[in-house]
Amino acid sequence: MLTGYAIGLFFHFLGMIALFVGFGLEWAGSSLLRRATTSDQARSSLGLYRASQPISGPGWLVLILTGGYLASVTGGMKQGWIFGAWIGILVALYIGFAMILPRVEKLRVALPEGNTPLPAATLAGTKNPMFATLVRVRFMLALGTVALMTYKPAMLSTSLFVLLGSIVLGLLCSIGVWSKGSAQT
Repeated sequence: MLTGYAIGLFFHFLGMIALFVGFGLEWAGSSLLRRATTSDQARSSLGLYRASQPISGPGWLVLILTGGYLASVTGGMKQGWIFGAWIGILVALYIGFAMILPRVEKLRVALPEGNTPLPAATLAGTKNPMFATLVRVRFMLALGTVALMTYKPAMLSTSLFVLLGSIVLGLLCSIGVWSKGSAQT
C-alpha cells in the first residue's frame, strides 16, 4: 500500500537523481571548458552548464519540499542532521548562485562570435581553476548532505564535521585543476 511517506520518499529520490545529473553535467562542462581554445568549444562547454540548470533546479526544489515533508512526518525536525542538511543546502545554493553563475555569465559574454581562437584574457578565464573547484566542492557538499540524510547524526556538531569533510573532499578532487599547466581534468 502506498503511503504519503512512501510517495514523498520516492519523489525525494527523484529530486536527488535530478540534482546529481545536473551537477554531473556541470562537472563535465567545467572540465571541458579548461580544454577549450576556441569560442565554439567554450560555448559548448558552457552549454553543458546551462543544460544542467533545468535539471538540477527542479531537483533542488523537489528535494527541499519532499525533505521538509518527510522530516515533518517522521518528527525529525529537531535533530541535528536536519539543521546540518539545511546548512549544506544553503551553502551549495550560495556557491551556485553567487560564485559559479557570475563566472559563467562573465565568460559567456566575453566569448567572441564564430569559431575564433579565444583572446588571451578569455582563455585565462577558461583555464582559471576556481570555476572547476567550486563545481567540485558543491558536488561533494551535496554528497555530504546525502550522507547526513543517510546517517542521520543526532548532534549538529557531527553534521557540521561531515559537511566540512565533504568540502575538503571537493578541494582534494580539485588538486589536478590547480596543478601548473593542468587543463586536462
